[in-house]
Amino acid sequence: MSLRRFVLAALVATPVLGLLAGTAQAQATVTPAAAQAFITQSGQQLVSIVNGPGSTSQKADQLRDLVNKIVAVDQVGDYVLGRYIHVATPAQHTQFLQLFHQLLSYNITYQIKAYQGISFVVNSAAPMGNDMVVDTTITSPGKAPADVGWAVDEVNGAPKIVDVIVAGTSLRITTRNDYASVITDNGGQVSALLSAMQGQIKKIANAQ
Repeated sequence: MSLRRFVLAALVATPVLGLLAGTAQAQATVTPAAAQAFITQSGQQLVSIVNGPGSTSQKADQLRDLVNKIVAVDQVGDYVLGRYIHVATPAQHTQFLQLFHQLLSYNITYQIKAYQGISFVVNSAAPMGNDMVVDTTITSPGKAPADVGWAVDEVNGAPKIVDVIVAGTSLRITTRNDYASVITDNGGQVSALLSAMQGQIKKIANAQ
């Protein structure tokens, strides 16, 4: 149930981009050119932070700010909670989103050293359902180039990343399935997922 597979972990993942099935009637809300420009700018900012000056702590703060700007974190969180969003109480839903944000932030800090020396090249863009998927090639020192797809959608009038696709796998779907397994294995209790997320946060914090 690791969120390091989401977003930044894609930078060190195995290559080969695959597309997910989308509905034929759906239309992407972002044009290919707009999506490519957004990912190009976001990638340049990310690389500039990771490869630039400053301490690990400073870079982690900058990356967290960047991710909160370019990723639709709340929307992705609601997606991965899936059908259990209707089971969770309002308080549990609020806590879930807080933990989701926190896990993402912790994993950014935990993984930051692995991203040093990366380069980021934007290739093509193609629609996938309601999203526009931008294919990129990410190179890290000592690792094979990774083809990573970034699903972009318009959220509150601005382009945002809503999914990452690595080796043909949607990371938000994988995370949703992981979360659902935790809940179903514990009698359908959303509280079990919240406890698991808190435990993961504590584990990552202790490892830093």
